Amino acid sequence: MIKNSIRVFIVLCSVVAAVLLPKKSYIKYLPVTLFSSVVLMFEVFYFTVHKLWKVKGGAGAMVCDAMIFMLGPYVFANFWVFHLSKGKFLPYTIINLIADWIFAFPLIKLLGKLRFFKLTISSAQLFTLFSLNALMNFIFNTFYEICIAPRQTMSYQEYSDDDLI
Repeated sequence: MIKNSIRVFIVLCSVVAAVLLPKKSYIKYLPVTLFSSVVLMFEVFYFTVHKLWKVKGGAGAMVCDAMIFMLGPYVFANFWVFHLSKGKFLPYTIINLIADWIFAFPLIKLLGKLRFFKLTISSAQLFTLFSLNALMNFIFNTFYEICIAPRQTMSYQEYSDDDLI
């Protein structure tokens, strides 16, 4: 019962984060968020195959928990971190280090005590993985904005608010 309540709470928080995010940020940061989500899916697959995490309840519970975290808080945290940092390296790094620390240490410990899942890697290793993911996301976003976005026929800046509905 408590696990389902937490899952619902996570989904509701993600919906609130989605509603509060400015529409232009969706267009601007969608490529890096999709890239990041694909990388995370590969990491979850790797963790599953190599038994680096275990979820009580079998494969169904594992898929449910992975999808809730990947498509909920992870996606919208990615949007929000880029939106708040405006793509600048120092604010992006500071925000990410704080968020990664919160997730890797107290939140993972709490979810472990609630028996959502069990990780066989340490919180420090998870923090390092998250930090490297953040660096890779920033590099991808910088590359995308410099090399790919200018070549598109209609950039995100040419959209009006009516186009973003």
